[in-house]
This record gives sequence, structure tokens and C-alpha cells, in this order.
Amino acid sequence: MPSIKPLEDIYPGYTRSWINRNEAQISYLHRESPGPWLILIPGSFSDASQWVNVIKNLNKNISLVLVELRGHGESWPPPVNGSVEQFAQDVLAIANNIGIDQFYVSGHSIGGMISLEIGRVEPSRVEGIISIEGWTRHEAEQAAFEGLKNNTLTHGQRARSLTSSLRVTRNWTDQEREDFRLIWKQWDGYDFLLNTEIQILELWGDRNLPNRPTLESLFIPIRENIQVHWFTGGSHDLPLQKPLEIAKRINELVTNVIK
Repeated sequence: MPSIKPLEDIYPGYTRSWINRNEAQISYLHRESPGPWLILIPGSFSDASQWVNVIKNLNKNISLVLVELRGHGESWPPPVNGSVEQFAQDVLAIANNIGIDQFYVSGHSIGGMISLEIGRVEPSRVEGIISIEGWTRHEAEQAAFEGLKNNTLTHGQRARSLTSSLRVTRNWTDQEREDFRLIWKQWDGYDFLLNTEIQILELWGDRNLPNRPTLESLFIPIRENIQVHWFTGGSHDLPLQKPLEIAKRINELVTNVIK
């Protein structure tokens, strides 16, 4: 397993552990506090460091699990025939290993999709979902945003994003990178959103478009348990661009159980 810079110095007080699943070692960091558990799942080609500025602004009573997907961070190797469904089972195996019964779950991009999939397969365990730019269907990227992704990032933010991606995938082959880029296009969460009773918060950046996309173009049904919050000037990479605002929304969702 290749060594990527340890994150324990970034996250003091966290314990790093691994589970073995289907010829892979899945890495995660966790820290128990008095409050409820929140599982954070990074986006493609990101590791647990993606959340550092979000976590700085979270309620300190939240118990946290920082998952690293197959091939990311200290997890190895990259997935073979990977899927959102497989990654959701990896995360649930981590929750089982820690002994977590009930939890909130949040993720960015493919991590948001994994969060929704976890709610689909284990609805009784999920207290709430925060999906950060997690596509219901891949067609939404074009239908809602005309393909715009990170057009509102600054030059410095773009450089940081690229540097992080190259670091995380430095031991990947070109084929492994290409295969991973296709995984999110194979998943569809619309039926789940249409039928679930779980409280869901969808966070999206408006790319500075003159008119914000409709929920129809995002394939998000209009339902009382699904809230959508827009970040003005936000891009796809919201954890990099809007960490304080994301933390505020997460805190708001769990305040009913945190004192």
C-alpha cells in the first residue's frame, strides 16, 4: 500500500484504522464526541484532507468518521469494476466496524451519491443526508449547468485542487483514473429521492449563472423532506470554496440532537 502523507497531524485526536474488503484495504479516521455520528465521504481523487476546513467549523460535539475511498489516501488499491453501490457497502462496513448504529452521512460529488445510496440500502440507520453536489443522474451536469463545473474557482483554488488530485492518484495508472471517472455515470438515485422519508439537504453552487437551474433539471423531486440550498458564486468544488458555509448547513441539520 503506497504511503501518502499521514493526516493525523492535521486531525489530532483522530484514530486511523483499516478494514479489509474484497482484496482492498479501506482507510478511515474517526473521533468520538458526545454528539451524533457524522460520516464524511470525499469526492473523486480526494482524500480525508478535503474536509479539514469544513471540520474546523463544525460543532465540536459531533462524532466524526472520515472515509477514504478505494485507492484514495491510505486506502489501496484503486477499485476494479468499482461502483457507487460497492463504495456504499464499504462505508457501511466501516460504520459496523466502529459500532455505529445511527448516523448522519455527507459527501461531495461521488461522495454525495454514495451518501444517498447508503440511505437507500440502510434507511433505518440514517438520520439525515447532506449531499454536496452529488448528482442524482449524470445527465444533470449538462441539463442544469451546461457542463460548467469549476468556473468560479480562483486561480489559486484551481491550483490547489489539481495538486491534491495529482497527489492522491500519484500511484494510479492512466486506465485506473479513466475507469474511476466513469463510475458516477452508472448510478441513478431518482427513485430513492422520490420515495425516501429521510431528511435530505442538497447543497449546490450556482456557477454565477443568470438563472439558477430548476430542480427538474437536477432530477431532484420537490418533496418536503428534501431541502436545496444554493451557494451564490459556488462551483462544483464547494468543500474547497465554501467550507464555512457547508459547516453551517451541517450544524443546522443536526442541532435537533446536539445541545
